[in-house]
Amino acid sequence: MSRILAERTPSLLVRLSVSALAVVLLALSLIGLAVDRAFRAAEETALRERLEAGMFAVLSGLEVGGDARLDWAGAPAESLLTQPQSGLYAGVSTTGDRWLSPSTVGVDPRIRAQGLARGEERFDAAEDDAAWSVYRRGLGWELADGRIVDLDVWVAEDRERMDLSIASFRRDLWRWLALAAVVLVVAQLLLLWQPLLVLRRVASEVGRVEHGEQDRLSGTYPRELTPLTENLNALLTTERANAEQYSQALGDLAHSLKTPLAVLTSQIDAGDRPGPEEIRETVAQMQARIRAELDRAARSGRRTMLAPIAPRPIADKIVRSLRKLYPEVSFETDVPEGLEASVAERDLYELFGNLLENAAKYGGGRVQLTCRRAATAGRRSGLRIVVEDNGGGLDAEAFEQMLQRGVRGDERADGHGLGLAIVQRLVESYHGRIVAGVASLGGLRIEIELRPA
Repeated sequence: MSRILAERTPSLLVRLSVSALAVVLLALSLIGLAVDRAFRAAEETALRERLEAGMFAVLSGLEVGGDARLDWAGAPAESLLTQPQSGLYAGVSTTGDRWLSPSTVGVDPRIRAQGLARGEERFDAAEDDAAWSVYRRGLGWELADGRIVDLDVWVAEDRERMDLSIASFRRDLWRWLALAAVVLVVAQLLLLWQPLLVLRRVASEVGRVEHGEQDRLSGTYPRELTPLTENLNALLTTERANAEQYSQALGDLAHSLKTPLAVLTSQIDAGDRPGPEEIRETVAQMQARIRAELDRAARSGRRTMLAPIAPRPIADKIVRSLRKLYPEVSFETDVPEGLEASVAERDLYELFGNLLENAAKYGGGRVQLTCRRAATAGRRSGLRIVVEDNGGGLDAEAFEQMLQRGVRGDERADGHGLGLAIVQRLVESYHGRIVAGVASLGGLRIEIELRPA
C-alpha cells in the first residue's frame, strides 16, 4: 500500500519544479505589469509634451484682430500642422470665431470649445467620442486697445500613434520576459537537480544497507546532510548492537535454563518423581533467571536520539534515599545546576544508585559524587561521573576481573563487585569507558564517561 501511495505521489523534483515555475511566472508577470505601466506613463508624458509644443507652434503664428477675428501666419513647412491628415491637429476658438489647422483638411475633429478659464489646462489621453489625445488650455489675448479676448486652444494627436508604440513595446517586453522565464526555470531546475542528486545517493546507500550490501552510510555528503547521515549511521549501529545483545541474552538465558531442566529430566528418567515443592522451587529459580536475563538485555541495549536531561535532581533523589539507609555515611555531591546530558533517566538512576550504594556499603563512611560534562565527538552531550570513597580501595587488576563478562555477582569477592555488571553494561551501551583508581579520599575512585553517539 505504501509503495502504491509513493508511486502516486509526485516526486520532489516535480513539486519543486512546479513551485519554481509558479514563482517565476508570478514574479515576471508582476515585473511585466509594472514595466508596462511605467512605459505607458512615460508615453503619456511624452505625448503631453508634444501636444504642448504644438500649442506653442500655433500661438507663434496666431493673430487676433480687433473684432476678435482669428488669423494664422503659418508654421514652418516641416510642421505636421501644415500637412493634411498628418495625425497632429490644432484649433483655436473665441466667442466669435474658430480656427482649425491646415492638417484638419478632410478630417472632422469634433472637438468643441469647453470654455476653460484663463490659465486652466486639461489633458485627456483619449477622448470618449474620438480616438484622439487632446491637450487644451484657456488663454487671454490682449488686443491693441487693451481689451482681452478669451481663447480656447487645443492640440490633438491621433490615438493610433501611441497605441502602436505601446503595442510594439508590449510585444518586445513579453517576448523577452518569456525568454527570461525559460532561462530562469532551466537554471532553477539545474540548481534543484544538484541537491536532489545527493539525496538520491543517500537513498541508494540506504537501499544497499537494506539489501545487506553494506552496513552503514559511507559516502561523503554536504555539511547540511551530515546530521542526517550521522543519525542514520547511529541508528544502524544501535540496531545492530541491540540485535547482538538480545541474541546474546537469549543464549545466556538458554544456558542458564539448561541446568535446572537437565536436573528435572534426569529425575524423571531415573524414576525419581520430584515432589511439588521441589518442582515449585525449580520453576521459581527458572522464572527468576528469565527475569534477570531479560532485564539485563533491556539495560544493555544501546540508546540514540535521547533528549538531554539534568543529572542533579536524580543525584539528589538517590542521595536522599541512601542517607535513610546509611545514616552513618556522609554523602557529598558536586553536580552543577545547569549541567545536562543525553542519557536516559532510568540509566542515570541505575548508575548513581549502584555506584553510590557500593561506596556506602564498602567505603569508610564518606562518599563523594562529582559530575561534569564529557567531551563527545557528536552533537549530543556526554557525562563524566566520578564516585570516590575513603574505604580500603581496590587495585586495578581486581577491578577489571569484576567487570569481565560471565562473572556473576554471587561469585565475586566481598566488596565492590555488587552492581558493577549493570554499570558496565550501561557504560558500554553509551560507547563509554569505566576506570578505577585511588581516590583523593584514600579509597576507591571509579570514573565513568558516557559518550552518546
